Amino acid sequence: MINKRGQGLSVNAIILIVLGLVVLVLLVLGFTIGWSRILPFISTNNADTIATACSIACATDSQNDFCDTKRQITKGDEKLNDVTCNYLAKEKSQFKVETCPSISCDDVVIVNVVAEELLQNQCAGNEGKTVQGLIGDTLVSFDC
Repeated sequence: MINKRGQGLSVNAIILIVLGLVVLVLLVLGFTIGWSRILPFISTNNADTIATACSIACATDSQNDFCDTKRQITKGDEKLNDVTCNYLAKEKSQFKVETCPSISCDDVVIVNVVAEELLQNQCAGNEGKTVQGLIGDTLVSFDC
C-alpha cells in the first residue's frame, strides 16, 4: 500500500483560529451585556467631554441643554447620574463646568437632601419650579 496522508492544519493555523474565536466571544459579550462589565479596568473618564458639551450649550444659548438635559459624568472613582450642566456648575466644581451668565435656570432650585421624600417637602415657596437634589449618586428632580 502507498503511504497516504491527509492534509493537516499547522499549529499556527490552530492558534489563530482559537484567538479569533476568543475575540469574537469578547465582542459579542461586550455588545450584549456592556463593556463596563467585561472590561471594568478601562477608564471611562468623560468629565472633559461633558464640560465641553456644557460650554457649547452655553455658547449657543441652549437653555434646555444647559438646564434640563440629564447626563452621566465620571471622573476617577466618582460617577454621577442624571446631572445637568447647571447642577455641575453650581455644586460640583471639581468637574470644571463653568456657570453660564447668558442662561438663567431660574425655574430650578437645588437643595441638599438625603431622601426623595425630603425632596418633595421642599416645594413650599418653590411652586411652579423644579426642585433638584443629589440622592446617592443620582440627581433627582421633582416638579412642584
